[in-house]
Amino acid sequence: MTTPPLFPDEPAGIHVATAIPGPKSEELRVRHARVQDARTVHFYQDATRSRGNYIVDVDGNTILDLYGHIACVPLGYNHPALLDAWRGGRFDWAAGYRPALGIAPPAEWVGIVDGALSRVAPKGLTQLVTVTTGAEAVENAIKTAFVRLARKRREGAAPSAEDLRLTMLNRQPHTNDMKVISFEGGFHGRSLGSLSATRSKAIHKLDFPAFEWPVVAFPANRFPLTENLEYNNEIEARSLASVRDLLDADPQIAALIIEPIQGEGGDRHASAAFFCELRRISAERQVTFIVDEVQTGAGGTGRFWAHEGWDLPEPPDIVTFSKKMQLGGYYFRPELFPAEPWRIFNTFLGDPIRGAQLEVIIEVMERDDLIGNVARTGDLLVRELSGLQARYPGLFSQARGVGTYAAIDARDPATRDAIVRGLQQLGVEAGGSGDRSIRFRPALVFEARHVHEAIDRFHHVARGLSGQPASAGMGA
Repeated sequence: MTTPPLFPDEPAGIHVATAIPGPKSEELRVRHARVQDARTVHFYQDATRSRGNYIVDVDGNTILDLYGHIACVPLGYNHPALLDAWRGGRFDWAAGYRPALGIAPPAEWVGIVDGALSRVAPKGLTQLVTVTTGAEAVENAIKTAFVRLARKRREGAAPSAEDLRLTMLNRQPHTNDMKVISFEGGFHGRSLGSLSATRSKAIHKLDFPAFEWPVVAFPANRFPLTENLEYNNEIEARSLASVRDLLDADPQIAALIIEPIQGEGGDRHASAAFFCELRRISAERQVTFIVDEVQTGAGGTGRFWAHEGWDLPEPPDIVTFSKKMQLGGYYFRPELFPAEPWRIFNTFLGDPIRGAQLEVIIEVMERDDLIGNVARTGDLLVRELSGLQARYPGLFSQARGVGTYAAIDARDPATRDAIVRGLQQLGVEAGGSGDRSIRFRPALVFEARHVHEAIDRFHHVARGLSGQPASAGMGA
């Protein structure tokens, strides 16, 4: 018996009608660039014709999307449940104006916060802050860690008049020296505070003032794991020793922030044992342990939260989110709740219409077992990437993934870029990670047929780059 597709009525497959980007995209780029930087645009999308795992662009190309708007698309394009909710009036309460949620939130917002958002909360994290973006989530998570350390130093007392006076002069004693540990290759956002923890690319940070915060080597595992155990154990031990030394030497360290898998930094992995030990040593020293799940959260790793796969001795202190969650925010342990209001605040505190959409997204995820689908499809995807690597060892290495959060390395940066360009011309939207990785960030409705369609295109590009003759069809 044939299993029905998770996304009904999506295109049958890739269809390439023009070069990508095509002439209509390039016309739009010229118009766009008159008022906004359009140099980063891959092509322009026909938003209403795109469906499921396929982007349709303005030139009529139907493109298989592996990139997901940098991991932001949970249900594919124009999922019937979301369109039905919109047309049926479910979002009417959020469509007429955008409220300041900390001042006069609609009653429906409370239903989302103590309903869907609480239902998917990481274990042990009962408190929630919502914002708009991932960078805001990280920024305010770090501020929460600073508040915690300052409150500990004051032994719970209110700030003095002198504390408040010096605050307004940007001269707070001790506070200005607080620090956050982050890891080489980490990406935590582009706002001014979060940039001090971001370590992925120099161009992100160039010419912007930054805090002198410590950085530790991320122990990027080599794959296959079974063949690299000694090396992986050694680099993880070195990284942990560096963290311990920093924490023991500097009482000004308020937090440690880390991604479960480094997304912008090259899809780099570490073991569950490494993260468990980080959690243990940060808890011993009462340093806030922040897990940045902006890119890994909401199902892409085959679990709702990637850190669920670590079997931590106790929950993280803070878990940040955005991207597939549609709005930004962070969950945190109740003991981190600020004593005073207004400490963590902005005008909007999130986006109600995105919260309403998320409520529907979570319902579909549960109804269709999309996290189970990601786990199953991810196993197939990594097997196929390993097969690609075995067939073209001069081009590919390090096939890896958890769920469909997967990647493979090209032999060098220029080859990676050539592969991504070649895939684009064959109707596959892909993206880079780090200096030579190709990353997979598909929707949760990505299935086996999409894996095979993508891998066929990889084979076609690889044959061209390795000098092998192209086959008559697109198959491997």
